[in-house]
Amino acid sequence: MNSMKFLAAAMLSAAVGGAIASAPAFADDVSDFYKKKRVKVIVGFSPGGGYDRGGRVVGRHISKYIPGTPRVITQNMPGAGSLRLLNWLAIKAPKDGSVIGHAHPAAMREAYIGAAGARFDPRKFYWLGVYTRGSSVLFSRSDSGVTTLKQAMEKQIVLGATSARSGGGVYPRVINQVLGTKFKVVVGYGSTGESTMAMERGEVQGVGAWAWTQLKKIRAQWLKDKFVKVVALLSVRRRADLPGVPSVLEFAKSDEDRKVMEAIFMWEELSRPFILAPGTHPARAAALRKAFSTMMTKADFKADIEKASMEVDPISGPDAEKLLAKLYAYPKAVGDRARIIYSEMRSIKISKAKKKKVKGLKITKIKGKGRKMKFTFKDKSGTTWKFKAREKKLGRKTKINGKKSKVKNLKVGMVCTVSYYGKGGLAYSANCKG
Repeated sequence: MNSMKFLAAAMLSAAVGGAIASAPAFADDVSDFYKKKRVKVIVGFSPGGGYDRGGRVVGRHISKYIPGTPRVITQNMPGAGSLRLLNWLAIKAPKDGSVIGHAHPAAMREAYIGAAGARFDPRKFYWLGVYTRGSSVLFSRSDSGVTTLKQAMEKQIVLGATSARSGGGVYPRVINQVLGTKFKVVVGYGSTGESTMAMERGEVQGVGAWAWTQLKKIRAQWLKDKFVKVVALLSVRRRADLPGVPSVLEFAKSDEDRKVMEAIFMWEELSRPFILAPGTHPARAAALRKAFSTMMTKADFKADIEKASMEVDPISGPDAEKLLAKLYAYPKAVGDRARIIYSEMRSIKISKAKKKKVKGLKITKIKGKGRKMKFTFKDKSGTTWKFKAREKKLGRKTKINGKKSKVKNLKVGMVCTVSYYGKGGLAYSANCKG
């Protein structure tokens, strides 16, 4: 009898010990992999922008919470607003948990509306999470006569945007189509910053879309001086720090109208997503999701995101996937209407902003290089002209003595003809002699 009791106890002890040992073994497998592996955070945009800054902050912090604390590096894969990255993740990216993608939700929406260039399904990515929800806003000059959506249904104002495919180019015209507002959009500005400067000069009366976090930090003085007024939130919810400013959804005239706008503006909620390739190793994917979730709660991460002119307002990976499931579950009539409206707004030709040209500008000072350059000129009357320049833009349209050249070859003393939207903004071409 005693021997039977001993045998039973031994068997129970072995079973319990095996169960206890299996959990660390599972964790150890993940840790062992990451101890030997370098993890890449790949951003779907060029260096220097908001997505690049956010991706690099995540890259610096997430390693601390991944088993095995791997080395994490951040790389860039620009192209088609991050569509190139999403296609690569879906088709070619490693599925071993060594690659994290950071893309724009507007590029994901390309798959939802059935765009030919999208070769992925957003639902099939493994979502680590979103570090901040998007809250783009449409805003106008306070003296424009249109500072509410109700006024925009009665009077037309002109809004500036970068392109017919950008949020600023599409969203106001979607609102026109669904709600009956009368916004006119002019596109072609090199950046949202150029659009805001055009508004400051009075060329346009507002801006079609800009992230609220960017507006309140970069143009805080405008808000303090009441130079601009936020007309509406281009999102599915209100914000506590914008009391009294409605979401566009609040003006829907029917349940279908509301759902159609949700199908378009819900993507703003997924503003800064981090995702893995479909079919990524399950245990490693789960470990990365947990690391991302833990990182969101840390004060040092939040402080770094704020330094990058953004904020932490996270959505977990599972919740992001639930949002996508909701979008794809809308009635066919709603989804079809949203897709048709959005596709039409992107394809219809609209007015373009016109660049100006000034001749006889002599370069007196050059500061910086690459993405951030500043040129100071003087014209024949002695008036000072200042322009910013970026190698990526100006480099395509720079000539020296009639021959194509690089921006870095421009020298003090050369005399140039420069094209631009406004003084103090970007220079878009330079034809110089000297």
